[in-house]
Formats: sequence, C-alpha cells, structure tokens
Amino acid sequence: MAREISLPAGGFARIRSAYPSLTPTEKKVADYCLEKPEEIIYLSVTQLGERCGVGEATIIRFSQAVGFSGYQALKLNLALELANKQENGTGGTLTADDSMETLIEKITAMNASALHDTSQMVRPAALEKAVEAIIKAKNLFFVGVGTSGLTALDAQSKFLRIGMIAHALADAHHQIMALAHISKEDLCVGFSHSGSTKDTVDCMRLAKKNGAFTIAVTDVVKSPITEVSDIVLLTSSAEDPLQGGSLRSKLAQVHMIDLLYTGVAHRLGDKVVELKKKTALSVVDKLY
Repeated sequence: MAREISLPAGGFARIRSAYPSLTPTEKKVADYCLEKPEEIIYLSVTQLGERCGVGEATIIRFSQAVGFSGYQALKLNLALELANKQENGTGGTLTADDSMETLIEKITAMNASALHDTSQMVRPAALEKAVEAIIKAKNLFFVGVGTSGLTALDAQSKFLRIGMIAHALADAHHQIMALAHISKEDLCVGFSHSGSTKDTVDCMRLAKKNGAFTIAVTDVVKSPITEVSDIVLLTSSAEDPLQGGSLRSKLAQVHMIDLLYTGVAHRLGDKVVELKKKTALSVVDKLY
C-alpha cells in the first residue's frame, strides 16, 4: 500500500520538516530563511544566492525540495505567513531582559503557534484514511518513548472511552514483545518528533512486517519512521535539540490525537454517546 503523507501548508513548517533531508548547500538556504525571514521576502533569487554562498540553481532546488513550485512561490508564502505571525503576535523568542508578563505572552503565543502550524500540516484526505483505518482495526497499539510515550498513554485513554481495544506501550522491551504478535487486523501508531527514534522505528517496522496498518505522527517529512508507515501525519513544533520534550512538541502530538479521536467519534455517530455512557458508568464508583 502506498503511504499517505499529509503535506504541510506553511512555509516555515515545510522548511523545518524537510530540513534533515536537505543537502548541505540547501541547508545553508534553509538556515537563512529561518534566521532572517524578514530579509528573504525582499531578495531576488540572485541576491539570496550571493548571501548564502550558493548558486541560483540551489535556491530553485531548495524551494522545490520543501514543496514549492519555485522561489517566488516560496517567498510569497513566507511573506504571508510572516505578516500573519506579526499581526497575531506569535513571533519572537525570549531575551534576558524580558519581564514575566512578556514571558507569559511569548510562551503562550509559541504554544498556540504549534497548534496553528500543525493544523496547516494536515491533509484532510490523509486524516480521513487514518480515521477509517482506526475504525476497521481490531486492536490499536500506540508506541513512543520518553515524552512521546506519555502521548501514547493519552491516545490510549481517549480511544478506550469509545469502546476500542487500545494499548499504550512506552517500554522498549514491552513494545517489541507485544508487536511480535500484532496481526493484519490491527493498527499501530508511532509517535516520534524527530522520526528517528530507533525504538519507535523498530516497532513500526515490526508491525508493518506482521501486516498491521501503520501510522506515523512526526515533525519530519523524510525520516526513518516515514519509510515504515502507511500514513504519515505531520506535526510542527519548532523544537531544537536542546528542547527535547518541550510542551510545544507535546501539544502538537496531542492535537493530532484529538483530530484522530474526534474524526473517529464523528464517523461512529450516535453509537459514540452510548459507548461514552458505558465507559463513564464503569468508573463512576471511583469518585467520592
């Protein structure tokens, strides 16, 4: 089965998602775009090439590698997105002189931006296929390690509420043990911000080998986990290597879970109401 990848819409999200797979010269252009976006929108392809120390052909290849038809399309997209961020106050990073009031505003804006950027990444057709696959599955397996393991637990909790047999696996040994017995009737969702988490990729590879349907939730469009996934749902959290497990990354993943869960609940219709009631009654005596 050909894997489905949800293509990103935002220019900055596209660049971050494709960054690991770019060539060294293309990364020079990507770095300039991410670090100095205000300059990019006024530069011609020749001027940008001179500032990055690369040829015009590299600029064109870079633009196409991140999903645009050419440099002009990329520049227009960045200009529109930059204007939107400035209008809504979602740009900017913390400085040493920022007050607590400013800290609250900036962190809130950055977290909100993670949700907005992730929503731009989702292609409705890919989400629809993922929802259909979940509904058809006999068992759901959610895998991830570290913070992504906590995301797997969130996913399990949601789908248990509507009567689905869901398993959350965050321990590397338990993951492999469980997925050794997964079948073509089952589905496995792997959460990995980088898309290169070895334990999670190994799980997805084993699940796919055993015939299960696989869905990856990741920030990186071309990463090891995407090679073993039937559907790739891209998130966007702008997390650097020193921010592993940041709230922005967690929010992006949880937002994707909510989209999948709500999509499934919507498709099941009135049946969901009774399933939720049954679940609620099962734990009612756990409350004082």
